[in-house]
Amino acid sequence: MIDLHAHVLPGLDDGAADETAALALCRLALEDGIRTLVATPHLYGGLGVADPRAIPAATERLRARLREERIELDLRWAAEMPLLENVVELYRTGIWPAYDVQRRYVLLEMAPLVNGLAILKETVFRLRLEGAVPVLAHPERLDFLDRLADVEGLRNQGAVLQITAACLLAPGSSSCRRATEWVHRGWVQVVASDAHDPVRRPPRMAAARRWLAEREGEACAADLTEGNPGKILAGEPL
Repeated sequence: MIDLHAHVLPGLDDGAADETAALALCRLALEDGIRTLVATPHLYGGLGVADPRAIPAATERLRARLREERIELDLRWAAEMPLLENVVELYRTGIWPAYDVQRRYVLLEMAPLVNGLAILKETVFRLRLEGAVPVLAHPERLDFLDRLADVEGLRNQGAVLQITAACLLAPGSSSCRRATEWVHRGWVQVVASDAHDPVRRPPRMAAARRWLAEREGEACAADLTEGNPGKILAGEPL
């Protein structure tokens, strides 16, 4: 599997606290069936990386340790950007690290704001004008996306829904209810771990893939955990 969302770089944000935790998280990812893991530290904000140049440098250091420990995980990097007022300008200037070399796909995190839907729709519209495809991080957590018509509207704008593996495994929660409905309607294009550490927030991708296969079929499970993430890393259309 390919995991497009993990906070594995040690000490950069609220993810892996140190190198020991980062290596343990990488081992767990490999055991969980993940072969490619994309480090997506928070960029800016209270918990985020202040200098984007720190991300590739930290990735190279962790890659070196993975080789030393013989952990055969393909480690990539991007960044999870909060929805800031100047987020489109940050994309335009190249500061916002993307998933692919063409800089087509970027990971965008939206806060649960009162006027969140209007702000998100406007941002998606402006990013699409720039040629970017915003991949929405854990949109199932947003209460303002409770109406199916609003979610469908974002998809029609070109946004990609990336839900979190753990949300599928928490029946009864509003996040699970939303995510389950979206998956069933074929609106979700990626399932990722949003893993932060080996104990509190481990990957859980294998369990989510089994959930998908049992309810929506193996083809859907493969698309959401392998096929579509691979296309995103390659900068290909979904």
